[in-house]
Amino acid sequence: MPDNGMTELDLLVGSMFTALPDEDRERYEAERAWLIDVQRLLAEEGVEVDLLANPGAEIWEGGIERYHDLFLLRLIAAYLEQGRDIQPLLAPDFEFDEEPDPLLAAIWEDEQSTRFPHLIKHQGEGGYYLPVDFPEPIWIEEEPEGDEDEPIEETVVSFGSSPALQRELTDLEAMIDQAGIKPGHPVRRCLSVLREAADVSVANGLPIIVW
Repeated sequence: MPDNGMTELDLLVGSMFTALPDEDRERYEAERAWLIDVQRLLAEEGVEVDLLANPGAEIWEGGIERYHDLFLLRLIAAYLEQGRDIQPLLAPDFEFDEEPDPLLAAIWEDEQSTRFPHLIKHQGEGGYYLPVDFPEPIWIEEEPEGDEDEPIEETVVSFGSSPALQRELTDLEAMIDQAGIKPGHPVRRCLSVLREAADVSVANGLPIIVW
């Protein structure tokens, strides 16, 4: 597996289990129960996938240097799709405002359609891409266990499609080529890592785990 150095966002293609039964039986059984529940919820959304196969499998690792690079890739995708000028986004000193870009916000709120839903409408940190084709990312709420007297926030996890992401990145790469973004630009490196993860996921029928 490649040595990715220091990265803010890590990706792995493999099993969603983080424990094996002979290593930590209690943790394994808890994860298995969660995955069975997730499979049921995904099936209710029309997505049939086996999340229990190949526990412990880890066949590829990669990393994205900065969260900024992923967010910028998403923003450039949205701008290119709308025919907007991306040159200000490519400036070395470009930084995101505290408020999200109005175009991205409109896409997230389903007020604006996009051809890149699995890139743009997936979690920025965390979540999964499944080796199954479906049109839009699926968001599932988790209800963590804990003391009833303590307030516990519900967490939400997104599940994207690695075959759909693969297609989106292929289309986006052609648009980036046409826009003249230089080969060494961070968004190109970000796209390359995501594309490799999607390729490996599709070829091996295993999810991408993002954290």
